[in-house]
Amino acid sequence: MNVAIVGRPNVGKSTLFNRIIKKRIAITLKEPGTTRDRISAETEWNYTKLTLIDTGGFITEKELAGSELTEKVNFQIRQAINSADVIIFLVDGSMSPLPQDFAIADILRKSNKPFILAVNKIDKKDTKEYLNEFYRLGAKELVQISAEHGIDVDEVLDAVVKNLPPGHKDSEQESLLRLLIIGRPNVGKSLFFNRILNEERVIVSEQPGTTRDAIEEEFIFEDKKFKIIDTAGLRKKPKVKESVEYYSVQRAIQFISEADIIILLLDATNQLDPPLPITNQDKHIIQLVLNRGKGVVIAINKVDLIPAKNRNYLILNTKIALGNITFLPIVLTSALKNKGIIEVIKKALDVYKTGSKKISDELIEMTVTPRLLQNLPSHHIRYLNLRQIGVLPPKFELTTNVTKDVDESYKRFVANEIRNYFSFFGNPIRVTVKSKS
Repeated sequence: MNVAIVGRPNVGKSTLFNRIIKKRIAITLKEPGTTRDRISAETEWNYTKLTLIDTGGFITEKELAGSELTEKVNFQIRQAINSADVIIFLVDGSMSPLPQDFAIADILRKSNKPFILAVNKIDKKDTKEYLNEFYRLGAKELVQISAEHGIDVDEVLDAVVKNLPPGHKDSEQESLLRLLIIGRPNVGKSLFFNRILNEERVIVSEQPGTTRDAIEEEFIFEDKKFKIIDTAGLRKKPKVKESVEYYSVQRAIQFISEADIIILLLDATNQLDPPLPITNQDKHIIQLVLNRGKGVVIAINKVDLIPAKNRNYLILNTKIALGNITFLPIVLTSALKNKGIIEVIKKALDVYKTGSKKISDELIEMTVTPRLLQNLPSHHIRYLNLRQIGVLPPKFELTTNVTKDVDESYKRFVANEIRNYFSFFGNPIRVTVKSKS
């Protein structure tokens, strides 16, 4: 069941969102307009599973003043209302209702969706002075709360569950494959995200830094349930100046650890002659992801802007720039033209399946072990055995009688030999060393 939180800017929507889901997912700052896209997360109340949706602050038509970005924020809010089963309409109880509040109330009444009016900030001194004025917004239910301090938030949730459509059932949650889209600012992540979902789910703008929160959405591909996550653009630390952007980047890095497969989006137009879409910052991101044990698919976006004769060089030059990291699949895409998107999802699924496979001890002994015995790390080694001990990422344990002689270069050699026989494309391989007891 979908529950949307709507309201004008800076009334505490993201604070309430975080309070309900008991996590700090939505960025909360005093700066109005921090939230732009719809953000969603799963929660449960009274044995009822809910998908909670946070939205940007609504701006009236009169205030839009031709702002394209603000119009897109309003569009996302309307989409959230359309998809919601129940709406929490949040207002600031420390002041009288403003014209935006009445405009939102009008939209909600026309939507014919049940909504609960939550009067926030009741911990402020003058809240009771304005309370009667909020009944003019026409809500059937009004609850006074403090999102910041958690006062009476449970009453809002009780009202939400009570107003859910009759006959709703909670289906057993399937396992989700979590895909994370990352990359530098303005490489086309949000448009790519929208193409996967086949809807304008997040705001697309040429202005770098438009996406601030991590945006999650589910979709089904080839009977497999996926969760796709769009993130803020990752920039070098010296260029991250605004507090909003700082928190956005930190959130994107946090999601790397929580995702199953990472889709790294590159910009084909980064360097046109010769074509070289990958930058040092992209290579840093790849290393960050691999160090966290995650599988990677590289998608080179905006290939429609590159002459056809030069497109082959996009993959070739990227592989050369990656040096020893030769195992990552690379796909040419154009989010604008809706090309290559399905292939990226297929590759991500293949990388996940590959990273999940388990190689038997017998097969390792027949293939990799003879190569290792021919290339021992030192003449002191009298015993050496290799076996797989984990998946996602593939983990292998090398047992030997002299562990100090197995240095990092030999571990890389072992990983390369494993890859020669069993590929594990798209996945890093971890090799640990254990002493023979």
